[in-house]
Amino acid sequence: MSANVSGFGIGYLGGSFGLGDELKSIYGNITYGLSDYTDGRLKLGFSDLDQPNTKPKLLLGLDFKYQFMDYYNKKNKDPFDMAVTCLFEYVDYGGWNVLEFGGGLIASIPYRLNSGQRLIPYGRLNFRLEDIHESDFVAGLNLGVKYELSQGVNVYGEFQIDGNSGFFTGLEFRAL
Repeated sequence: MSANVSGFGIGYLGGSFGLGDELKSIYGNITYGLSDYTDGRLKLGFSDLDQPNTKPKLLLGLDFKYQFMDYYNKKNKDPFDMAVTCLFEYVDYGGWNVLEFGGGLIASIPYRLNSGQRLIPYGRLNFRLEDIHESDFVAGLNLGVKYELSQGVNVYGEFQIDGNSGFFTGLEFRAL
């Protein structure tokens, strides 16, 4: 996700697919602008461990994002977009559960192309507490790009570098 927010009352529906070192995931999400500076996102999907005889398990996630710097704010003349985020994720793999609480810092900068569309590279520094068999503190880095296909349709591509490094891609469209 980039650092910019949807805006109050604006909602997006989307889907994502990820290939990681240890698992694959696919999920749908609903993102809603809770204020001009805050988004909430609900994720629901499936996660499958890369191990023999495993089956996909239900994945549930919830995160919030607060944008405190806005590239398009003419008054403050911020050099880029910046936001903080908090997250919660849960997966029950049968014999054991994965519970994550965390947050991060996101920075992005929009580039307007000659076509009028925007290309938005972004980076996110993540910190989370994972409870798998025991609690463990994990830090990671995500680098990605958001491309606005049209007004209201976005495509994402992202590399994740942490305990489950991988590539994730997604598509979202404005629903509200």
